[in-house]
Amino acid sequence: MLERHWLAVLNPAAGGGRARRFWPRLAAALEAEGVSVEARETQGPGDASELVGRAFERGIRRFLAVGGDGTLNEVVNGLGEGGERAAIAAAPLGTGNDWARGFGVPRNAAGLARMLKAEHRVPHDLGRIGYSAAGVPATRRFLNVAGVGYDADVLGRLGHRGPRSLRYLWAVVGGLARYEPPGCVIDFDGTRIEARVLVAFAAIGRYCGGGLKIAPAAEPGNGLLELAAVRAIRPLAALVRVPKLYLGTLAGDSAAITARAARVLIETDRPTGVEADGQLLGLAPALIEVQRGAIDAIVPCDPKHPGTAATGR
Repeated sequence: MLERHWLAVLNPAAGGGRARRFWPRLAAALEAEGVSVEARETQGPGDASELVGRAFERGIRRFLAVGGDGTLNEVVNGLGEGGERAAIAAAPLGTGNDWARGFGVPRNAAGLARMLKAEHRVPHDLGRIGYSAAGVPATRRFLNVAGVGYDADVLGRLGHRGPRSLRYLWAVVGGLARYEPPGCVIDFDGTRIEARVLVAFAAIGRYCGGGLKIAPAAEPGNGLLELAAVRAIRPLAALVRVPKLYLGTLAGDSAAITARAARVLIETDRPTGVEADGQLLGLAPALIEVQRGAIDAIVPCDPKHPGTAATGR
């Protein structure tokens, strides 16, 4: 029974309660498509990882995150190491849903149920970021994007009312004048850059921050990270570049540092925040590496979204 069985990890707080309200419709659609699924509701932070870890131990290898990017992050951090790899899908019901946006994952119950039934698999990388938490070295996996600098500062000031994309944009604009960019040493696959940097992203996926297209060329299964950093510039100059972040046209800008690498090390000259998949983690230095094809992503087979051809598994 476990061979084609799904565990749905439901975060009732995701999307201001939208995930909990949506679940009965999705459960009915999955049943109509003949998809075998059991649901477990999380009770608080870290619970999704615990639920996935226990399910992995008893043989479940298919996991549906019913929530947002934070729920997805907890799911991948609950997976066991080695052996048969897991398949991950998302019902994008959080506030950002950036990973799902990159693959064009449907948001309606019928479309999600058909996607799980079809089970088109795409080999997908996982990132691993090392950082400092309360002075102690720590590591965490991520599925989409990790960031150092202003992005973590913005997350720390993010409110809870309204669409995340608007809250994020407001927090970005509101904090630029007071933020002091750190001096950074960025090493990517042996190439070393020293600069004062506003923000540095290492991306597997294409979007973060509720729609910022920071890595338009990202290919989530190629074993490489897309590095996208913005040098320290005046607040007004930074504001002028915000549209480029949403349009995916930052590369080539005089303030941008872009590269592709399997390993990125970011060191800073002052305490600087670190985040991954929209979750605040701790402080730099941050060592970011990628494990190629660590999981399978279940996504629509849509030629409009490169890299979503089925593997046939």
